[in-house]
Parts: sequence; structure tokens; C-alpha cells
Amino acid sequence: MKNLKAILVAMLVLCIQNLKSQNILQPETVFNLYFNSFVKYDDDSLKELNSYLINFLGKDNTYRMNLRDSYQERVDYFTQIFLSNLPADVASSCKKEAQNYFSVLVDNFKDVEYTIKSIKSIHNKYGQDENLSEIVYEAKFKVPSDISGFKMADIKTINADAMKEYLASLTAYFKNADKIISVEQTFNLYEVRNGRDTHYWNGGLSGTGLEAERILF
Repeated sequence: MKNLKAILVAMLVLCIQNLKSQNILQPETVFNLYFNSFVKYDDDSLKELNSYLINFLGKDNTYRMNLRDSYQERVDYFTQIFLSNLPADVASSCKKEAQNYFSVLVDNFKDVEYTIKSIKSIHNKYGQDENLSEIVYEAKFKVPSDISGFKMADIKTINADAMKEYLASLTAYFKNADKIISVEQTFNLYEVRNGRDTHYWNGGLSGTGLEAERILF
């Protein structure tokens, strides 16, 4: 009986150690979870990211947003900025067309692909005895090969019909984006030491630095 208990205890210890080791991720894997969550709006990646973060940061430092809502909020944000520059009557008439355009634009970014160029540990000049994993990556996405023919009339005098036509044409053009461009960006992950293990996270809930428009601009 004692031998059986000893075997059961040993098995339990091994299972716990195995679960712990499965939660130790490399920086490129953590970056992938952030990228898929906040650029591609992938719910499964966000769940996996939260499952990783909760083990060393606690529940209060996990992401509890709805990605579908986040996607729509981003479309609405761009739409509102665009419409705010138009005459009030034109903006009211063209809201749907503007939303359609920015939905296509954000959807194009969801298809972005990336390649990690380098990963290195650097000292965080703003943190005492703290390092960052600096990830340099190249993002590739599609844009129309030529939009030079799409010129909007004077924004102060354009009428609703002309603006609707302009937005509809531009939307169709972006739906058929045929040119791949690339940009090189840097993304940092804080290194959190826990004994011999190192965990990685982006440093806060106010923003990941991986929103789609940051890839472009």
C-alpha cells in the first residue's frame, strides 16, 4: 500500500511539473498570440494568451474584451474620423458607404502575414534590472496596385452622391487588392523572471502596439 501511495504521489508531481512546463512559452510564440489576437481578431488566440498570462500576472491583467466588438469599434472609430471632416448633410448620407469602406480596409489587415527577422534580449532603460525581448518582424499585406485615379473632389463642396460614388469605387478597389507591400516593425515583450523560468508579456492593457493601423503607419 505504501508503495502504491508513493507511486501515485510521484505521478501527481510529474503531472504538475508537466503542466507547468507546458506554460513556459518562447517569445516568438507569445508574440504570435498577441499578433493573432489583436491584428487578426482571433478568439482562440486570445483565450490561449489569457491562459498563459493568468499564471504569472493574475486574472486582473488578462484581456477581457470581446474581439468582435473590438473589430467593430475600430471600424466605427475610423468611420467617425472620416465623416467628421465632411459637411454634416454629406456625412449623414454617406455613413453606410464609409463603414463599408473601413470594414474592407480592416479586413485586409486581418489577412496580414509576418516573418520574424530577429529576437534579442535588451536592457529596459526605464526599468531597474529589467530586460525586454525585442522582436523585429516584417509584415506583408495587400493593397491596390494603383489608386492614383481615385481623387476626391473638394471636401468642402462635395455632394452626397459624389461622395457615395467615390467610397463605393474605393471599396471595390480595396476588395481586389493585388499588390503585396511589406513594413518592418519592432515589438517589445517584458521579461518576467520566476525562478529559472522567464515569462513574456506586453506590459499593460491600454494597448498592445499591434493594432492593424500601427502596422501601416
